[in-house]
Amino acid sequence: MTRMGPVLSRRAALGAAAASLMARGARAATAADTLRVGKAVAENFGYVPLNVGMDRGFFQQHGLEIEELGFTGGAKIAQAMTARSIDISLSAGPDMQFVAKGAPEIAVASITTSPAFMGYCVGTQSTARGLDDLKGKKIGITSPGSLTYWLVDELNRVKGWTGARDRAVQIVVGGSTAASLAAIKTAQVDASLSAAQTGFLLEYQKAGRLLADCSQYVGAIELFTIFASTALTKQNPDAVRRFLAAWYEAVGFMKSHKAETVAIASKVMGYPPVVAGRSYDTFMSKFSTDGRMNPKAITTLQASFSDLKVLDGPVDMTKLYTEQFLPKAGG
Repeated sequence: MTRMGPVLSRRAALGAAAASLMARGARAATAADTLRVGKAVAENFGYVPLNVGMDRGFFQQHGLEIEELGFTGGAKIAQAMTARSIDISLSAGPDMQFVAKGAPEIAVASITTSPAFMGYCVGTQSTARGLDDLKGKKIGITSPGSLTYWLVDELNRVKGWTGARDRAVQIVVGGSTAASLAAIKTAQVDASLSAAQTGFLLEYQKAGRLLADCSQYVGAIELFTIFASTALTKQNPDAVRRFLAAWYEAVGFMKSHKAETVAIASKVMGYPPVVAGRSYDTFMSKFSTDGRMNPKAITTLQASFSDLKVLDGPVDMTKLYTEQFLPKAGG
C-alpha cells in the first residue's frame, strides 16, 4: 500500500498536465485571429507565399485564420485599407505614397526589391525586338501614379525620350491579367507593362511574348511590399508579427519545395503548371527571406515619388515603413 500512493499521485499529476495542455490547445484554437488580407493583383507570383502559407498550415500554426481578398491595383487596395475593409495588404512599394498622404497603414516588410518581376509584354503582331522599339509606343498600365506608370516614365528618362513623338505613352487598362491580355490582343496598346509572368502565359498561348523585363534598366527598388493597417499594429501588434513569421516560413518552404509551390501557384493564379513552373524558376531566388528594407531600394522608391510628383515636397521615407514586426534573425 505504501508504494501505491506515489504511483497514483504520479498518474494523477500526468493526467492533470495532459488536461491542462488540451485546454490550452483548445483555447488557442478558439482564440485564432482572423486577418483580412488583400492582394493588389491576384495573378502575381510575388504574392503566392500567402497561399502557400495557408495551404501548408503556416498561418494556422501561428494562430491565424486568413481571409483572402482580391483587388485590381494599388489604388483600389489603398481605398479598402482606408475603409478598414482589410487588415493586411500585399501591394507595390510605391503605395507608400498613400501612407505619406495619411492612409491608415504602414509598410511592415519587403517582399522583393527585384524589378525583374515586371516586364513589357507584346502580342504576336508586334515586330519589337527590345526596349528601344517601344519609342513612341502606347504602353498599357494599371493606373495613374502607380508602379507601372513610373516604370514607363523611367524608361523614357533612361532612353532620353523627351519629345512628344519619342515618349512611350501610358494607357490605363487596369490591373488584372485579363485586362492586360485584352488590351494587347485588340491592339489597344502596343505593349503592356505587367507582371512578367503574363508574358510567359502569352508565349504558352502562342498569343505573344515577354519583350523585356524591367531589370534591364531599373536597379533595386522596393517593388512588392506588405502593409498593415495602423489599427491592427496598435490593437494587435502580435498578430502582425505572427503573420510575418508565417509568411517568411512559407517563403523558406517554397525555396526547397518546387513541385508543391508550382501546384499551388498554378491553382491560385489560374495559370497552366508549365507557366507557374517557369515563374518559379525565374522569380523564386528574388524573394526576400527576412523582410528587411534595402536602403538602395528605398532611395529608388523615393526618387520615383519625386519623378511622379505624387507628394508635396520631400518626404521622410523612414516614416512610411517599420521593421519592428519582422522575425528576429535566427528566430
